[in-house]
Amino acid sequence: MVELALDYHRANPQEKRAAFANVYEFWGNDLPLDEYVEWRLNSSHHQRAVWYVGVLDGMVVTSLGVFPMVLSVGGDLQPAMFIGAVHTNPEFRERGYAAGLIAYAEQEQAANHEVRWSLLFSDINPNYYARMGYQISSAPNVCIKPAEVEGWLTEPLDLTFDLDQMVEMYEANHRRQTCYLFRPRKYWEFLAAKHAKDQFLWLTQNGQRQGYIHLRKNGDLACLEDFAITDHDATTLEQLAKSISCFAKEQGISEVHGWFPPLHDAPAWLQYRERETEITMWKSLSGKLLTSYQSEELSFFRHIDHV
Repeated sequence: MVELALDYHRANPQEKRAAFANVYEFWGNDLPLDEYVEWRLNSSHHQRAVWYVGVLDGMVVTSLGVFPMVLSVGGDLQPAMFIGAVHTNPEFRERGYAAGLIAYAEQEQAANHEVRWSLLFSDINPNYYARMGYQISSAPNVCIKPAEVEGWLTEPLDLTFDLDQMVEMYEANHRRQTCYLFRPRKYWEFLAAKHAKDQFLWLTQNGQRQGYIHLRKNGDLACLEDFAITDHDATTLEQLAKSISCFAKEQGISEVHGWFPPLHDAPAWLQYRERETEITMWKSLSGKLLTSYQSEELSFFRHIDHV
């Protein structure tokens, strides 16, 4: 039996709706199917992406989203794409259809938008994407527990008035890095709107702002969505971790998890675990590769940038 070739292309409105219905099996969010599809169609997050589909005999059998991002590589701002929501209809799996769609999206983005890097967060065996040329930039999953430690003081952060200083601190935080995710102003504004109900806090010492943290609480757990500090050395990072631990104790949070740079001789309340999901992977679409050091720098994407 000869396998029919899929027609890969950007999704039209009807195909996008079909693709969103297909992914319901994995990301349904306990909503009825019709409500779920409408939610994705109207979500500002999903509207940021370009949606690609593979169609077989008029049926959408595989799909993915490409989210625009920008990498700073050696001080040069370069267009990048983040692949998300890769899905294939159960009846058509293990035929290479998703891999074909990924290749098509990479080629289309590189040719039409000068995209130079493709990135993704793998929730499956990363060897699947490694076979397509993606390389792992591994980062452990941090677990910060409440402890009797002395951190910086916290005070509320108002996104309406304080966004400019957050941007400045984020940029200062990454100034020493040769490779990091650059956030254009429009992306910052999108993030602020999307996460408006989360907890944003300044970290202060003697009335001076040392950095900020962004937490998303879920019961007695919290995710460290984002952070920045004025200096990014080991001493300041440990003080940042102490501040998060201290705040967790004050708020009755049992654990804060997320991405956090590894520290040598970490105390017992700061634990690192091997990351099994959301594994950062990257691929060059231009032939120019990152150094091993730059690949490690990509390990410290913030959770807020997850797609």
